[in-house]
Formats: sequence, C-alpha cells, structure tokens
Amino acid sequence: MGTLRAPSVDVLDSVFSRWPEIVGEDVAKHCRPVSIDGDTLLVSAEDSTWASELRWLEKTLVRRVAEVAGTDRVSQVNVRVSRRK
Repeated sequence: MGTLRAPSVDVLDSVFSRWPEIVGEDVAKHCRPVSIDGDTLLVSAEDSTWASELRWLEKTLVRRVAEVAGTDRVSQVNVRVSRRK
C-alpha cells in the first residue's frame, strides 16, 4: 500500500475511531474525517463556519493527529463543506 500513498490501517483506525479525542467532542459533532491521501487528511464540515474553524486550527489538528495516531504521516488538512442529512 505504500506505493499507493495509502496510510496504514493503524493510522486510519486511530484517526477515525479517536476523532473526538483529536478535535474535541464539540467539534467532532460538526465535522468528521473522510480520508487520508498521502500526507493530507480530508475532513468534512457541516457548514462554512466549522470549515473555517478547522482551517484556522490546521497546525494544531496536524499535531493532535500525530500525538493520537503516533505518526507524523499527516502534515496538512483539507476541509470541505458537506451538509449532513
């Protein structure tokens, strides 16, 4: 999977299952991780306000992912607005 730029299962599991621990319970209610492509974590936010907040906190988010997942694989965050139904 390394040649496909895919993260390890452990990294994916840590980010997806421990998302509230990474971003906090309040933020986790309004956004969720979607995928990791190479070194980029894609996050879906329910509106532009939450998307802006996550973009502003990108460095902190990258640091928290490294702390929780135990890897520096993620070095940037891409946030998109995608309303939940």
